[in-house]
Amino acid sequence: MVGTIGPLVQGALPRMRWRLQLTALFVTAFLVGAGAIFFLFFLFGVTVHVPGLPLSLRRSVAAAGLVSLALMDIWARMNRTYCPMRWRRQTPRGLRFRRSMFVVASIWGLDMGLAITTIRVTGATWGAILLTILGLSGWQTGIAYGLAFVIPNTILMWTHRLGRIAEAQKPGDAGLAELIKKRFVWQTSSAVTLIAAGVLLVCEILVGAT
Repeated sequence: MVGTIGPLVQGALPRMRWRLQLTALFVTAFLVGAGAIFFLFFLFGVTVHVPGLPLSLRRSVAAAGLVSLALMDIWARMNRTYCPMRWRRQTPRGLRFRRSMFVVASIWGLDMGLAITTIRVTGATWGAILLTILGLSGWQTGIAYGLAFVIPNTILMWTHRLGRIAEAQKPGDAGLAELIKKRFVWQTSSAVTLIAAGVLLVCEILVGAT
């Protein structure tokens, strides 16, 4: 994404107005996709009456699920790969040669915002989805998820050195390699966050039982 849209917003497009429009389209499409997918998961949980289950049971399931996802992150980090729970695909970069830059930005943002349609680096996304299905968080989690993604990635698009290269990136590109290496930091952070959330849920169960 940084290597596809970054070059356009960092100089390949001659007009600042076009760069801002491109960024706005990507951000808007991502937030729409994230809000829609989390709303659907929330609606699914309500439809099958998951929120009607005892709160302690839902917290127990959530805690077990979050810790399991944290273990997946640890495994992925040790094996230098991505979260094993993922669809092995990404938005085709070749779209930029067949569609206008504005269409590409919209498709790219929507596809990534849908969360489950592309490769997941960590299990944090699945953790947020699990909490939404169980009714422990609302569909608005999708908006928070979207903002947590688009804000740092928009900054990367406008500032990272990978975005200054207008040609297609090669696997050995130093900027791309630097971004790939950051997945280990994300996986560690995700594992810590998931475990902490799981522990918090267990504490809430114990407090509620006393």
